Formats: sequence, C-alpha cells, structure tokens
Amino acid sequence: MKRNTISRLAGALALGLAMGTQAFAQGSPIRIVYPFAAGGGGDALVRLLADEMRKELNEAVIVENRVGADGRIGVRAVVSAPPDGRTLLYTPFGPIVTHPSVYPDLPYNPLKDLQPVSLVARIEFALASGSMTGATNLKELVAWLKANQDKAAFGSPGAGTIPHFSGILFANAAKVEMRHAPYRGTAPALGDLAAGQIPVVSTPASDAAVLHAAGQLRVLATTGAKRSPYLPDVPTYKEQGYDIEAEGWYAVYAPAGTPRPVVDRYSAILARTVQSPSGKAFLEQLRLVPAGTTPDELAAVQQKDFERWREPIRASGFRPTD
Repeated sequence: MKRNTISRLAGALALGLAMGTQAFAQGSPIRIVYPFAAGGGGDALVRLLADEMRKELNEAVIVENRVGADGRIGVRAVVSAPPDGRTLLYTPFGPIVTHPSVYPDLPYNPLKDLQPVSLVARIEFALASGSMTGATNLKELVAWLKANQDKAAFGSPGAGTIPHFSGILFANAAKVEMRHAPYRGTAPALGDLAAGQIPVVSTPASDAAVLHAAGQLRVLATTGAKRSPYLPDVPTYKEQGYDIEAEGWYAVYAPAGTPRPVVDRYSAILARTVQSPSGKAFLEQLRLVPAGTTPDELAAVQQKDFERWREPIRASGFRPTD
C-alpha cells in the first residue's frame, strides 16, 4: 500500500513539474530577435510588428537586438532556440539568401534551419549618378564610364551587400570595367556621390529618393519589376534594356520545427498589420513597400532569391573578412 502511495505521489510530482514548466514557457515573453542595431527603418518596422502581436495575442512581445557578425549572431540565436513559438527572427534578406553563398563555413543553413513565417516588406535598389558624370540616363552613363576608365568606380553601402552585387550585374551587362568602393553605410556613399567624389552609387532606392528629389544626385535606374512608387520618374533597368531585376525584403522566421498552427497564426497577424491602412501609411513613411505573405510564399521567394544571387556572388570574387 505504501509503495502504491509513493508511486502515485511520484507520478503526481512529475506531472506537476511538467505542467509548471509548460506554464512558465507560455508565460515568458515572445522574443523577436533583430540581428542588427536599433534605429533606422528596419528597427522601426519590427517594433510596430511587436506592438500589434502584443495586442492580438494579449502577451508580452519584446524586440531583442542581437548585433554582430553581419547578422549571423542573431540568426544563430534563433536557429538554436526551442521551436515552441516563443522566439522569432526578423531580418533583412541578406542573412537568409546571400550568407550561404558568402560564408562557406556558415554553421547553420538558414534555408533549412528556419521556418518561414511572413515576408512583411519589400526594398528596391537603385543606381544613382552625381555631378562627376552629368549622366541623365544609363546610355549616357555607360558612354562616360567607357571614356573615363581611370575614374570608373561605383560605391555601395558595404561589401557583400545586394547593392554591391547588383552593381556588378550592371557593369557586366553594360560591358564596362567598374571598381567597387565599399562604404560603411548608405549615407557616406551618397554624401560622396553628391559631392562629386565618386561617379556612381548602387543603393537602396528609398535612401536615394530624397537627394534625387532635391536635385543633389540623379537616380538613373531602379531594380524593381515596375517603377518605384517613391521614384515614379525613374525608369527601371528593364525599361532601359538591361535584364536586371532585384529586390530586398524584411521577413519573419521561427526555428525549424515550430508547430504549423502557431506559424500560421503569427503569419496572419503580421500580414494584417502591414496591409492595414495604418500599417501601409507607416511603411510609406519608411519608404518600404508593404507585403504580408503566407509561410509558403516566403519559402518560394527565398529559394528563388538564393538561386538568383548565388552566381553573381561567386563571379564577384568577394571574400568576407570576418
């Protein structure tokens, strides 16, 4: 009798501990890891998403900036987190679609070790010219570059970025030699362009739009399938005869293995947020294009973009230094 009583008590204790652990997990905040520093449009958007998730789920949702190693530290933190729906990753596209090609020793595969949730916003890129060339379109720019090979260079916000690689695509398509001048961010690159220190800069279109409108530089082409809503007077590459199309994006992920009902619920909340009138207005202020996809749609986009950029990255000869 005593043995049975002890056995039942042990079983009840084990069940109580298990239930207590589950209750603790459900009561802990949902973390959205952003693998870059606070500040800027990307950070502003993730805080909007966190606020809306907090309201709809009636739970604490916090944003955690886990910076370092070009985003790899934050991504790895999410890859290694329990797949219980309490940890999410919000990231630009680079750590997902270019890092597997840029970093040969990446200790995880973001295409397999993360569960897509939703693509929330799109980013377009642009090629801008300054006073050094005086070009008003790509035809005039190519002519100037060929006539001034000693000055032919293009800046970008940094080595290993999509603006870097899309600049290479343009140089190859135009059959011109262009040296790459990496900067530490968009602002210094555009500053030098406006000051006539460099002839061309490949950059996010949103960052160049204000200076373009002010006449301090001229955006010659954008990378979208159609014209940017923020640069409606600028033709796309394709309109000017160049088969170049590229876009960036911000998306949300969960650790692989996260239950699909949880993923679908989060995806629906995020899509409603960015597609709502207030969400669209907020993204317009950031010069981002609202999206809001399903998990399967994001999976298809990331696979297509991974394959699109794999060869340009290889052809660039870029090798990371960190």
